Amino acid sequence: MRNRSLIFPCAALIALGIFAACAPDPPLVSSADSYVPYGSTRVPNPAAKGSGQSAAAAYYSQFSGPSTASLSKNNYPSTLPALTNPRKSPSALYREVGVKKDYLSYRARGRSRKAMDPKYITIHSTQNWSRGADANRHALALKRGALGYLSWHYTTDEDRAVQHLPTNEQGNHADYDGPGNRYSIGIEMCENLGNNRAETLDRTAKLAAWLMYRYNLPVSRVVPHYKWPRKGKSPKNKNCPHFLLDNGRPGAKWRAFQAKVEGYHRTINSR
Repeated sequence: MRNRSLIFPCAALIALGIFAACAPDPPLVSSADSYVPYGSTRVPNPAAKGSGQSAAAAYYSQFSGPSTASLSKNNYPSTLPALTNPRKSPSALYREVGVKKDYLSYRARGRSRKAMDPKYITIHSTQNWSRGADANRHALALKRGALGYLSWHYTTDEDRAVQHLPTNEQGNHADYDGPGNRYSIGIEMCENLGNNRAETLDRTAKLAAWLMYRYNLPVSRVVPHYKWPRKGKSPKNKNCPHFLLDNGRPGAKWRAFQAKVEGYHRTINSR
C-alpha cells in the first residue's frame, strides 16, 4: 500500500498471488488510548467438572451461545492444557511454539523503527485460503515489500511461528498511528488450504501465553483485531479474526480462546 492510511493487514499479497490479513478495508482509527478490555477479566475455572462429561467438555460448556457446542470438535483440542500439561519453564513453552526469527531488513517499508512498550497482544487471521500461503510465504511477502507498509510481529501456522519484527518495535497491523499499532504485538494466524486450524490456534495460544508472561500482561489484554475501532467506517470494528468471533463480535468463541491462552499461561513455572 502506498497510501499510509491503508496500513492495515488487509491487502493482497500480489507479488505471491496470495492474499493477506482480512480484506482491503483501510481505516483510520481513533488515536485515543483509553480502551476498556472486552468482557470480564475473569476466566472460567477449567477444573470445573460436569456430571458424565470430560473435563474439556465441562470447561467449554460454561460458555453460553449456540456456537460453543462445536468449539471442542472443530477449533480446539479435546484436552485442556491447564489440566493435562505439567508446569514448565517459560523457555520450555517458548520452544513448543517453534519460533523462527526472520526479521524484515531495516530498509523494508514495514519497519517503523519506532520503539514500543507492549500493552496488548492483538490476534488476527489472514483470510488467505490459497494453498501454500503459510507463515513462511507471508514472511517472504513482507520481506519482498508485497504488502507495502504493512507489518506485524508473528505469523503462525500448524508447523511454526515466524517472527518478522522485534516485539519492542511498532508494527503496522492494527490501525494508523493508533493504540493498536503503538501498544500491541500483532499475531496473524494462517488459514491456507491444508493448514490445520486447531494446531494453528494451539500454537497461537502458547505464543500469546508466553508473551503475557514476558510482558506481565493479563489475559484481558489478549484482544482480537476487532478491538481497535475504525474512524469513519461502518461497522467501526473489523470482523477479525472471523472464526473466533460470534456474528462479527467477541463472544463465546473469543472467551474460549482467551481461556485457552490463560490455561497455557498457568502452566508456566517462573521459579
